[in-house]
Amino acid sequence: MSTPHPDDSRQPAATEVTRESAVSTPVIRLARTWADAVTASNYTPLTRGEVERLTHELLALLVAAMDAGEAATGLLDEVAERMVRANFTGPDSLRRSVEVLGEGLLDVFGDGADRLTSRVLALLGGLATSYTRAMRERTLHQQQQITDALLRAKQEAERHLRASEARFREVFTSSGVGIALTSFDGRIVQANPALTEILGYSQEELTGLNLYELFQEEGSDSLRHAYRELAEGARDRFRVRRMLATRDGDAVLAYLAVSALHEMPGHIVTMVEDATEVHMLTQRLRQQSLNDALTGLANRQLFSSRLQTALARMDPQLGVTVLQLDLDGFGVINAGMGPRVGDQLLQVTGKRLEHVFADENAVVARFGGDEFAVLLENTEDTPYPGRLAVLINTALAEPTYVDGVGVAVSASIGVVQANSQNLRPEEVLRSADITLRRAKAGGKGQWELFDAQHDTEARTRTRLAASIPGAEENGEFEVVYRPVLRLPGHEVAFVEALLRWNHPEHGVLPHERCVELAEETGMILPLGRSVLREACLVAASWPSTMDGETPGLLLNLTPLQARDPDLAATVRMALADCGMSASRLRLGIPMTSLRQHRDEAEENAGVLGDMGVLMALHEFEGGLANLGVSGSLNADLVRVAPWVVRRLSTEDSADEALRTSVRFLVPALTRSGARVVVGEIESREQLEWWRGIGACFAQGPLFGEPVSAQELSAMLTSHREQEIR
Repeated sequence: MSTPHPDDSRQPAATEVTRESAVSTPVIRLARTWADAVTASNYTPLTRGEVERLTHELLALLVAAMDAGEAATGLLDEVAERMVRANFTGPDSLRRSVEVLGEGLLDVFGDGADRLTSRVLALLGGLATSYTRAMRERTLHQQQQITDALLRAKQEAERHLRASEARFREVFTSSGVGIALTSFDGRIVQANPALTEILGYSQEELTGLNLYELFQEEGSDSLRHAYRELAEGARDRFRVRRMLATRDGDAVLAYLAVSALHEMPGHIVTMVEDATEVHMLTQRLRQQSLNDALTGLANRQLFSSRLQTALARMDPQLGVTVLQLDLDGFGVINAGMGPRVGDQLLQVTGKRLEHVFADENAVVARFGGDEFAVLLENTEDTPYPGRLAVLINTALAEPTYVDGVGVAVSASIGVVQANSQNLRPEEVLRSADITLRRAKAGGKGQWELFDAQHDTEARTRTRLAASIPGAEENGEFEVVYRPVLRLPGHEVAFVEALLRWNHPEHGVLPHERCVELAEETGMILPLGRSVLREACLVAASWPSTMDGETPGLLLNLTPLQARDPDLAATVRMALADCGMSASRLRLGIPMTSLRQHRDEAEENAGVLGDMGVLMALHEFEGGLANLGVSGSLNADLVRVAPWVVRRLSTEDSADEALRTSVRFLVPALTRSGARVVVGEIESREQLEWWRGIGACFAQGPLFGEPVSAQELSAMLTSHREQEIR
């Protein structure tokens, strides 16, 4: 950061701000509030309008710094430098600025997110650091001014003694930084008003006092040695941070900038900047950036640091244990009783976890939301993981009463026991997270111990899911097609479009795996739109049969797609782009959507039906509940769930109840006007059994595997030619 010119403080608006300024009402209001705070606590030569314009420009830089990454330091330095140039340097200027910005920036970005609060705290901590640095630079600049003035006074003493003394006296007297002119033995010859204000002495009391007496004992020997080197000419200047004692016996943290005045032999000038408030504010902000604001527990950053330390010093025979917890049912309590109750429950949970591990060498942390973690440096007496899980859930089971209502939660827990000093904290935390998800899948209040095999499978699955966007961009996904045949003649009634992932490492991943991974990450929506558009373009070119009919196109939706509010618009656009009739498109709604998100799925189905798109139900499992749900959708096609077909492909007597249920329900569906599709047909015996109970359509390995668009086109053309012959 460059040294400010003495006149720069009168022209803060001259700095060009190339970033786009925030213009929202909260930002304007915050700029005015900030202007009120700094003008109330300090004199500034700017007009009220100039101050407001300046604070508005500085807010734009702070907003930009929130997401600037490594460039944020430069932006914060610029903000601090302009604050100092504008003379926002009163005793309370920084504190009042941080208080106003701390509340105002949360209002600008939207309060309530732990991650946002931490980012704002980190931003303000960086601003305090930059402000301290800017003030220090100004101190050095003023020191240089004074030194130059002293030297000029000495050189021009004979000609301009009075003028020189007047200039020095003006700088010496009006400076906001404490200045002491001392002899080499430390005796104070002169002290300016700012120094008397910092130390609480009068000028008369300071004059003649030995400066060394003001240094606190810790580090005073090294400081005396530095002064002695100045006196001996071994150095010209030095800077140091030391505690000084005030007249009342209190301690002041001060930055000292000390120079020898060679043109005034026997004298040293010491600049004293009071950094106590800035230091305390910085410490508070640092503490807040490493601790969860709601519970006071360690946050993820501090927890990771403590974990790294624990891994480095652990006894390999005992190791360390990391538990990652997620509160079961917290979302229901938070939504049903309000965030205030949810916050109190989180605070109580943090205290109870600390109590559970009070006798252990442990760190309890909150990672955010309803997720907690515990780090244990194991001893011979540390309980085994199962016992720890019992202790935790026993403590959490006791109701917490809020407004007379008792609420309680259980915790799902993932446990990792680490015994290698070569492990990195992020590896341990990732393993704990994966293990926690496995525990949650087993039900509420469950715990799981890290298992390397499960971990490998989960990591592979996670990597595959995360790589879907790149795979789509690289053209690794392919749309393939599987005909659905009409029974008993085996004519192609319609064609199902499927997704296939030609993965460079894992080979060909089938449709079911692709859809499962994409559904987890939400990528099924953009991926599904691409499949729909491509399949419609391909289907528009299929040849018709002798009776003038063209095979229809079937796409089975996932639960996320079925409730997508943009589904109808996506379908309308795809049909318009390819010129295909809506009556040739059939979309399958999963049974789970009708059970869990019935309103959204039925609304989408109604809009699509009005457009002329045909509807189907898939994943029909054969129960009476499925039959009741299926009646709520105007679908003339029902597809049996693949697992039902596979179960009934054997003669296992244990499946007789399922077989009887299907024998009853398939004819019932037919009587209601729905036609039944059966997939996964592998043998003619299977085909005959399903046709015998009323199935109208079939597909599966018996009729061939999914084929590419070119292979399907050739197949349909061949069927057409056979009909002509």
